[in-house]
Amino acid sequence: KTSNIEMSIAFYSLLDFYPVAKFRSGPARAAWLEHQPDGSTGSIGDKESPDNNIGSTAARIELIEVPKAILYEGMDEEARKQVPRKRALDRISNPAVLGWDHMCLDVSDSVCAMSTKNLQGWIDALNSRSQSKFGKDLRVALQPRVKVFGKEKFELAFIYDADGGLIELVNSVSELSGSEMESSWDDDDDSRIRWRNA
Repeated sequence: KTSNIEMSIAFYSLLDFYPVAKFRSGPARAAWLEHQPDGSTGSIGDKESPDNNIGSTAARIELIEVPKAILYEGMDEEARKQVPRKRALDRISNPAVLGWDHMCLDVSDSVCAMSTKNLQGWIDALNSRSQSKFGKDLRVALQPRVKVFGKEKFELAFIYDADGGLIELVNSVSELSGSEMESSWDDDDDSRIRWRNA
């Protein structure tokens, strides 16, 4: 869900997701965005040639704009002006909240194609693209770090989308030798995470 669908469409274009359908869902405007790293499939509207590649697997994001009347229910126009822009729920301040938490994008193919060959370099390139396109820096919730998931070692980081929702970025670093799956459940160190809805 988003407070401004055009703003969200613009943000996700940084990650090479573009509209393939725009429609209404009840009173809300909605859009399906598909990952199009080469810009070749039939999207709606103009777009520049993308230069980031999430990977070859097809992915779709559905955006739904919460109508202003619902977003600011019970508030008159003057009261709305006093309220800062609505953001996604801070999942760390509300740990008991269940349900969707974030999405994860595997950017390994794109990182592999870069000269830096690391997730920080990919994020730096994405940030440069954001500065060039919007004049704004990305909001990073967690800088890249290495973790083991199953039988693979990954770099991972978290960024915020336009509404403060979390997007996890992962880059496959290596496959572990041996047949046993390693667990990271004993690693309680999350001190490097800076969760905020700034």
